Amino acid sequence: MREGETRPGQEGSPDQTQKLVLPMTSDPVQRTQKISIQAGTSGQTQASEAQEGASRPWTWKLLLGFGGILVLGGAVFLLSSRGPEARVPKPQGEASKVGTPDAIRAYLDQAQTGDVHAMRMLGVMYYYGLNVPQDREEGLRWYRQAAEKGSDAAREDLARLQVGAAK
Repeated sequence: MREGETRPGQEGSPDQTQKLVLPMTSDPVQRTQKISIQAGTSGQTQASEAQEGASRPWTWKLLLGFGGILVLGGAVFLLSSRGPEARVPKPQGEASKVGTPDAIRAYLDQAQTGDVHAMRMLGVMYYYGLNVPQDREEGLRWYRQAAEKGSDAAREDLARLQVGAAK
């Protein structure tokens, strides 16, 4: 082989004109071609994508793990820093008796001020057992009070209940 000639697959400097030697034939024609070879890629036609990412195979896993730990730490911090919950004291007085359910306190307060609609509603709640233990006598008492104060709806309900009870 002569000086300056290279065989296929041999490295040369980038952008170097190389003379390719073809196998011996009866025709002594030689061709030259200018080629560009990247450093470190002898014999390869394309750079492999797997080789490019192979230098950092654990990067995304580390970032994901760190993010998860950060989120969990933040949740623990928020839950532990809540402190004692503020408790609203229950109002004292006739409406907050020990046996009075929480569901009817607002109606009791309004009924004590003379609201006939609240009295009728207390009658409905007690008579049918809505949000309170069922007590028909207490329900009829509230219906009568509302009817005496002028509630037409309470009078109609009371008349219907008394006719139904007579049957």
